[in-house]
Amino acid sequence: MGDEHRELTTAGTVAVGLLDALPDATAVLDHDGVIVAVNRAWRMFALDNGGTPEHTGVGVNYLDVCARSAAAGCSDAHEVAAGLRAVLAGETVESDFEYPCPSPVVGRWFAMRMTPMPTPTLCAVISHSNITRRKSAEEDLERRASQDSLTGLGNRALFVQELERAMGEPRTRTPGAGVGLLFLDLDGFKPVNDTFGHAAGDEVLQTVADRLRRVTRPQDTVARLGGDEFVLVVPGISPGDLAGLVERTVQTLNEPHRVHGTTVTVGASVGSYLATPGEDPAECLERADQSMYAIKRRREDFNRKGRDTAPS
Repeated sequence: MGDEHRELTTAGTVAVGLLDALPDATAVLDHDGVIVAVNRAWRMFALDNGGTPEHTGVGVNYLDVCARSAAAGCSDAHEVAAGLRAVLAGETVESDFEYPCPSPVVGRWFAMRMTPMPTPTLCAVISHSNITRRKSAEEDLERRASQDSLTGLGNRALFVQELERAMGEPRTRTPGAGVGLLFLDLDGFKPVNDTFGHAAGDEVLQTVADRLRRVTRPQDTVARLGGDEFVLVVPGISPGDLAGLVERTVQTLNEPHRVHGTTVTVGASVGSYLATPGEDPAECLERADQSMYAIKRRREDFNRKGRDTAPS
């Protein structure tokens, strides 16, 4: 009996040591979902996030933890509980779930894995792995795929995606409202590059991007198609508000830039089109593009006539 007792004691000590050595927050549950053991990482994570043993420790039913989370507004808690029930019932060999767990200063992500244990009384293991670094890398790749590297605005791919999404939405209840499109091309930008260099031109483009952000709403999409061409997708806007947005855009882009100690003006020709959801996105963009070029041609004709009639 002495040797058997020592073996059991040693086995228990090893089991506890192994559990505490795991880097992920881990808990062992019985067949009812009650927590029967947790490791050090689990306890430390609970303490760091305002939890207590009474709410997340040994003796607590993890299904009750999920229910409290759902009542607090966690939309994913029901899915987690369903996955745990499936594991406890032997209906699946594992249940995985990724979820955000931000703190006031850190945007964290975790991966939860629930797996069964082949014993009569200890039926499941739950572990939470910190995958923040991986998610950050994934989000960075997504950002790069949809973001203009110079200005931080959306790129062509994001613009097409957002335009198609806006055109596929149901019509707004506001009479006459639709999806506004602004297509703009900078006026007088090339002389900035030719006179001051491309680095100065890049700063002008970055300033233009900032000004466009200031005249738009959070739900609008501002994108740079390339060069000095920009587009805006403005869902749910009335004809009058669209005209007002065009006017504000022209005014803010006409504000002077300070380039190498010199004040320069880089305006913009801004074309617009108010589309109805359901129209072909490519045709709508073409209409806004044509509107912009018509405005640019009128301005160029006016400037040319002014030069022709100027006294010599």
